Amino acid sequence: MIKIAIATNINFYNHTLPIVINSLLESGIEKKDIYVFNSGFNEFSHKIIDDINHYYLEHNSYEYSPLIEIVDKELSSEYWFLIHDTCKVGKNFKTLLYNVPQDKPVKLALKSKPAMSIGLYKYDYLLSVKDKIMSIRNSDYSRQSMIHWKMWGVPNEDYILWMTEPQPMIYNNNNNYEVVDNNNWYNTTTNRQTEYYHSLDLFKNKSNWGQTYGDNMVLEI
Repeated sequence: MIKIAIATNINFYNHTLPIVINSLLESGIEKKDIYVFNSGFNEFSHKIIDDINHYYLEHNSYEYSPLIEIVDKELSSEYWFLIHDTCKVGKNFKTLLYNVPQDKPVKLALKSKPAMSIGLYKYDYLLSVKDKIMSIRNSDYSRQSMIHWKMWGVPNEDYILWMTEPQPMIYNNNNNYEVVDNNNWYNTTTNRQTEYYHSLDLFKNKSNWGQTYGDNMVLEI
């Protein structure tokens, strides 16, 4: 069993969720297997909207927020696949996603490091590193704090995926990706580029690639 964990937040989700969720459904992923982890709220709540689980979180640790919630609330599944809300997938995504080696590895990464933490995680493995995951739980939403954790994430990209043993396998043994355009899917002024990952038929509309960090870091969609 594989459940999809979408990492989003209070500022982005209205723009991003329609694109990523629709693409997942079109690839054949069932609604019951899609879980939205929406960070940055003052109080926790859980709602089922159109058969999809939505968790509204009282913390925000960027792409790690879903992993924090999964281990904290013990949301069980054989595997969890972590995906950013600024992604969309193609028709072959589900077939490629379910191509898990027979030896059942604990992690499969989108690509070699850096992989933006996008990949497949065995639930039992996540529980085994719960203390490490919970240590980065952030509930301070000030700009200073959010920039701190965004900058922390630069040298610590793939904190659980590549930076925590054991090393993951690469999904479908395919490390190829390419930049396919410089479009902003959300019709805003932020500079973005679209990367396509062959391993999972997955697109990422990315900001903050080789750009200035610190106070000028892009925190908007």
